[in-house]
Amino acid sequence: MVRILAYAVATIVATLALGTISSRLISFDSAESVLVFGLVIGVINAFIRPVVRVLSLPITCLTFGLFALVVNMALFKAGAEVTPGVDVSWWGALAGSVIASVASGVIFSVIDE
Repeated sequence: MVRILAYAVATIVATLALGTISSRLISFDSAESVLVFGLVIGVINAFIRPVVRVLSLPITCLTFGLFALVVNMALFKAGAEVTPGVDVSWWGALAGSVIASVASGVIFSVIDE
């Protein structure tokens, strides 16, 4: 439960940061849609991402870890497609997944399970 909330908070931070920088990267209708998007990404990162990472391990090793960025970007974009009221471009998904990863790392370093 802590993981889901940490990923959700990190995604909300990334969405609000990129949404204020440029509406071409991420655009959202309301604060409720951002909260729902954060929860959707939290659930995706807690349950689906570990399975996808294990399945993509061979190609991730071949690309020296760069394919992990593609996996994170695709999951971020998939979460945006599921959530109504949130529109994310592919560049926004890349930037959002990087910012969310950094923010979740900071949150996990502060809140130690």
